[in-house]
Amino acid sequence: MRSILITGASGLLGSNLALEMSTDWKVTAQYYQHQIASDRFACECVDLSVEGAAEALLQRVRPDVVIHCAALTHVDTCEKQPDLAFRLNAKMPGLVAAAAKKVGAYLVHISTDAVFDGEQGGYRENDPVHPVNIYARSKVEGEEQVLAENANAAVLRVNIFGWNAQDKFSLAEWFLDKLEQKHSCKGFTDVFITPTLVNALVPLLEAMAGTGTSGIVHAAGADCVSKYEFGVRIAQAFALDSSVIEPSTVEEAGLLAVRGRRLCLKSERMESELGIFPLDLESALQKMCSLRENGYKAALQDLTTGGRHERI
Repeated sequence: MRSILITGASGLLGSNLALEMSTDWKVTAQYYQHQIASDRFACECVDLSVEGAAEALLQRVRPDVVIHCAALTHVDTCEKQPDLAFRLNAKMPGLVAAAAKKVGAYLVHISTDAVFDGEQGGYRENDPVHPVNIYARSKVEGEEQVLAENANAAVLRVNIFGWNAQDKFSLAEWFLDKLEQKHSCKGFTDVFITPTLVNALVPLLEAMAGTGTSGIVHAAGADCVSKYEFGVRIAQAFALDSSVIEPSTVEEAGLLAVRGRRLCLKSERMESELGIFPLDLESALQKMCSLRENGYKAALQDLTTGGRHERI
């Protein structure tokens, strides 16, 4: 059985990868601030932003593959704390990339559609980046450091949604909570994304590990939608009343950091080189719905609650 180290394993992507991949992989899940525990895989509490910590962990674990999910993703927090943003989103990925190279592990570093300015949309892997806020700038620098330290590594740009192991909401969960409680909420009509269900990334990552794909890869969903439409489509998938979602603009939200508007990605390398095609949003949302019905959401949250989560 091949071994894999997943960093940031208490986060949205990392927790889902750890749970799903533990069936076919020997998984080691790294976390730092938010503890996780499971009898399905090993867990390591390590601050990877400290010099030498990533190398020590990888020398001990000796994984075949590393998926680096750990990051500071809250955009306005990055704007308020730029030093922290660059330490976690730029310096730390470089340290992990160098450590992976030393032990001969294949590395996939998780990045974001926010590296683009959103003026154009439909971004391909070779389009020039143009970050418009601190979060985006730190993620661009992280991409650069990863590829400078480890030329065989891959950088995977995504915009993800799904069930969260932690007691907080992804965008999809936030919309769903408002819809189920029939509380009014706002959806941006002027911000466009290609959202990808986190679970759909598992076969892509396994294919990348199998082929040793390097460089920039986009993993987009099949549909480019506004955040308002995303909320409406969630309502449709879960058979809820979408009228509680009010159309609004990003300016009306009063957010601290500037946001890109048209951030939709094209997944050309994923399709042409790996033969994996984006999941359409309707199918992705139906999958998200069935995951909750089948107990997957509760099992995911058990990772951070030690099995104390009330199953619904």
